[in-house]
Amino acid sequence: MPAKGYSTIGMKPAVIAKLQEVTDKNYLGMFLPSTIIIMMNEIKAERYQVHSHKLRLDLTGRYNSITVRSDVREWLHANYALLSEEYHDKYRINCFTKFVSYFLVNMIESKNDTQDNILNLKETDFKFLHKEYQKQKKALKNEMKFNFEQFVDNYISELFNKMEMAKKALAI
Repeated sequence: MPAKGYSTIGMKPAVIAKLQEVTDKNYLGMFLPSTIIIMMNEIKAERYQVHSHKLRLDLTGRYNSITVRSDVREWLHANYALLSEEYHDKYRINCFTKFVSYFLVNMIESKNDTQDNILNLKETDFKFLHKEYQKQKKALKNEMKFNFEQFVDNYISELFNKMEMAKKALAI
């Protein structure tokens, strides 16, 4: 959703370094403002939530300004209105600029938490799925209306169901 314009936010060097780190890890080749936009959209789409982490940021050094879309700044202000008391109690901050620093680092840490729980699989690791797909395609001929991606989704969900059943059986 394009915004009305652009705005600037101030960030300390430690926060920019963290943002660059998450950009290099998850959004290789993106600019820092684009990373913030993507993460904001992921949070709005409820792919993950921003949780407060035990942080002690080094807020020394000069503020550097970063240009972001106005909707990002509005979103940060909305979060400031919602979370300012919690952040004041937990991190002893009382201004928007310091809030942005802590909020962005919490956002990054929350993103890292969700990435720790994701399986990263390469298609080449599952050559057997291609073989199984071809077998079932030949066996069922015209009856099979799944494309490969749908077949894999179905096949893997069946594996997860079997794993859940095995967990329940072993728990008894």
